[in-house]
Amino acid sequence: MLIVPIAVTPYISRVLGEDASGQYSYIYSIVTYFTLFASLGFSRYSQRLVAQHQGNKYKQSIDFYEIFIARLIPVTLTIMVYLIIWNTGIYGQKYNGLVVILSINIYAIAIDITYLFQGNEEFGILVLRNILVKSMGFLCIFIFVKSAADLWKYAFIQSMVVMLSNLSLWLYLPKYIIKIKISELKPLRHLPATFMLFIPTIATSIYTSLDKTLIGLITQNDAENGNYEYAEKLVKMAQTIITSLGTVMIPRNSVLFSRGNFEKIKENIYFAMRFVMLLGLPLSTGLIAISNNLIPWYLGDGYNKAADILKILSPLIVIIGISNVLGVQFLLPSGEDKKYTLALVLGACINLILNLIFINKLGSYGAAIATIIAELLITICMCYFVRNDIKLKKILEISWHYIVASILMFGICFTISTKLEASIFNTFFIILCGIIIYFIILLCLNDEIIRYITKINIKNKY
Repeated sequence: MLIVPIAVTPYISRVLGEDASGQYSYIYSIVTYFTLFASLGFSRYSQRLVAQHQGNKYKQSIDFYEIFIARLIPVTLTIMVYLIIWNTGIYGQKYNGLVVILSINIYAIAIDITYLFQGNEEFGILVLRNILVKSMGFLCIFIFVKSAADLWKYAFIQSMVVMLSNLSLWLYLPKYIIKIKISELKPLRHLPATFMLFIPTIATSIYTSLDKTLIGLITQNDAENGNYEYAEKLVKMAQTIITSLGTVMIPRNSVLFSRGNFEKIKENIYFAMRFVMLLGLPLSTGLIAISNNLIPWYLGDGYNKAADILKILSPLIVIIGISNVLGVQFLLPSGEDKKYTLALVLGACINLILNLIFINKLGSYGAAIATIIAELLITICMCYFVRNDIKLKKILEISWHYIVASILMFGICFTISTKLEASIFNTFFIILCGIIIYFIILLCLNDEIIRYITKINIKNKY
């Protein structure tokens, strides 16, 4: 998930240019709303349900068939609405081709069974799937996408990667599922619970996709969306490292909650928070430090705003990392769906209001500022909701090493960045300096994780 976007982004940003990139970003943000309606709240609900029935193939089989049937309802309704809206011509002739091609993402929802493997903590299969399918997509982009005229090919390849990823998992299905009598299935019973989780999903989409939609509608400038798209993509690449832990911890904590092992859950949450701070803080401050040196050679000409947008959005790595631990890894597995939903809905409302105000005045900069404020508000709400179970004072106690090390690393790397011209060599030199400085400082502070890693290495050596 990291290597392919890092390798593809500089190529695509150049061959498509900021206008075609902006068109893709704008239409994809609209299609995202339809995929969310098609998914309803099934993804997280299904993962949690399967995790609670780990080791019971009979119950998991019933869950699987019921969920598959129930999810066909929102998928079918969404496709019908999508086609009706498309036939009205509301998107405009310029975007019609993209609208049709990207609809593949909606159809792919119907065959998505990722939750079955996540719930069983079979992440090796998912990793293998991602490597094979994304590598195929990576090669196709370099072979077939050569100019802005090939935008439709890029959209088709990206959509087919999603479709093939979902299809490939069905090969492993016989290992986990047994035959169940149709009379035993009650698929409609899942709809109320998934609808409750659909509300935070919609709320999330408001501050992850609505910004791009509003940039397109308000500014009527594809280049604005192009700059915002790639700056946000860089931040999301870094976020992947942090939020990947959440994917693993949701089923693990769901199992622990079902068994009443609350002490182990708290231990997991504090570990996850330390992980977020250890990597999130240097990633966030590091991106700010290298942005001016990175963007010119990485994205090419025409992306002058992207460096400043990247600086604004970089704190999201830590902010979302914290809310992911408290919300996705604690509130959802514990069944506190309403608190999780409330935080996201509140953040979404604030984000919508701020987007309408700021984008009109500041364009893509305004969207970035609105996103930061909304995500910060969500994280504050999450902290408040878990205050009786997770001690924030303890989180600060385990984080101060990383705060000090990140601030010192940022100061040095930012100074170096201002002295060097923008080039691939200089950027990687600054990154290398940052990594060395950060871990030397942690060694000097006798950090627990660094001490643990060092101890492991010494044992392995001898």
